Amino acid sequence: MKTVRAELGDLAWLLRMLMLAAIGGAIYREMRLPPEERTWRGRLLGVVPYDFRLPTPRRVLDAYWNPERDNLFADQPFGVGWAVNLPVLLRSLGTLSRRSGGEETVKKAAGKKG
Repeated sequence: MKTVRAELGDLAWLLRMLMLAAIGGAIYREMRLPPEERTWRGRLLGVVPYDFRLPTPRRVLDAYWNPERDNLFADQPFGVGWAVNLPVLLRSLGTLSRRSGGEETVKKAAGKKG
């Protein structure tokens, strides 16, 4: 009988292998293209996004902090998979209003201290 810790270790191993397979698949997909057609970004199997271009601050910010969007998940700014849009996560948890973009939460926290 496996312990919970051993089962979680197996799950972590499986997730690592899936991530490595996705990275390998994305690189393989790009390497099959002629060099002038390689963009190093796209979707694996039409679903999983990948982007191996050097990330810009704008792309990182858009992926992780974009209060104007309603999508919880955005394409990773670098690598394979999705990023979590933190303002949407905080709104869904009820700690951030859509209108304020974070200022209201900061003001409430400052008001509680003083």
